[in-house]
Amino acid sequence: MKRINFITNQDLGETSGGWSGINWNIHQQLSKYFRINYIGPISPKMNALEKLSSKFMRIVGLKSKFNFFSNKRLAAIREQVMPLIIEDDYSFFFGQTPWVECKTNAPYGVYLDADFKTYLNIFLQPKHFSKKDVERIAKKEELWLQKARDIFVGSEWAWKEMIKYYDLKEEQKVVIHTGGNIELPTKDEYNGNFNLVFISLNFEKKGGFICVDAFKKVKEKCPELSLTIIGEKPPSDILEMEGVIYAGLLQKTNENDLRKFKSILSDAFLLIHPTKMDTMGAVLIEAGYFGCPSIAPNSFGVPELVLNNKTGCIIDLPFDYISFVEKIELLIHDKSKYLLMRKNAWSYTRSVLTWEHIGKQLNNRIKR
Repeated sequence: MKRINFITNQDLGETSGGWSGINWNIHQQLSKYFRINYIGPISPKMNALEKLSSKFMRIVGLKSKFNFFSNKRLAAIREQVMPLIIEDDYSFFFGQTPWVECKTNAPYGVYLDADFKTYLNIFLQPKHFSKKDVERIAKKEELWLQKARDIFVGSEWAWKEMIKYYDLKEEQKVVIHTGGNIELPTKDEYNGNFNLVFISLNFEKKGGFICVDAFKKVKEKCPELSLTIIGEKPPSDILEMEGVIYAGLLQKTNENDLRKFKSILSDAFLLIHPTKMDTMGAVLIEAGYFGCPSIAPNSFGVPELVLNNKTGCIIDLPFDYISFVEKIELLIHDKSKYLLMRKNAWSYTRSVLTWEHIGKQLNNRIKR
């Protein structure tokens, strides 16, 4: 069995979901095909003086440096990683920006959901950072990615974003998507109710208020409609609405929470995901595992996870709550269309969006 280096800043003990869940699942899949030289979690602390200086600049209204990837911290990462790499072996880097100073002559690959500039635009505010410092990091990332044999991306969208900023070769690209962080159910247990589900750790940025407004409007014509919210707790006025159920911040590592999470998805009519801050959206995949279609916007990597009018509905940009109302009402009234979507969501997520499928893709590419 071939050996590879697996370099990550994530703890393999963290398995509940998000970036740490992707890390754990990829490591599990690679372990089926390769002997792993595990290097991680590599995450040295930020330099205290740099951190203080950056905070002071923000306070006084000046643009700060992105010190999480300062030259000093990147050098510290390199000094921790390089002595542990078995130089003749293929190296698999989980994520990209922390490793841009880690140079190896052997072939290497990287898994990423977005390049540094795209991440900055989506999750932070570029105007708060020094343009010169952002360009310093981006240039290092570009040069490092250019030398990678394989760039495993979570979506075609991520690749298109990356080549807006970086000069990369098409033959480096390997789109493998992502998988859900939950066991696949053995059958569709949906019982015919009209329960909408919204899942997010950031209620506002993932479109929670749009989801609630759509729910209120549809409920005027469909009194039996309900809305279950999982994740960040919404404002009290929403919690007091008739038909709204707040399930809490459920942790999949907790047996009771996991059981509750599965029960909600198995009985869900639709997942509503009006996100404005995302890259892929694993909740869309996990809903599909249960046969639950999703309604989500035509942005980020979403249209690759939800096939429009097949496994769910994709909303054109710009959108508001009325856009979601129209699709929800359509599926309430067109039962045959809805049931076909459930069947498609169930089969599509199992054929393309499982970690087993992704593991085979990784293996085939690395071994070539």
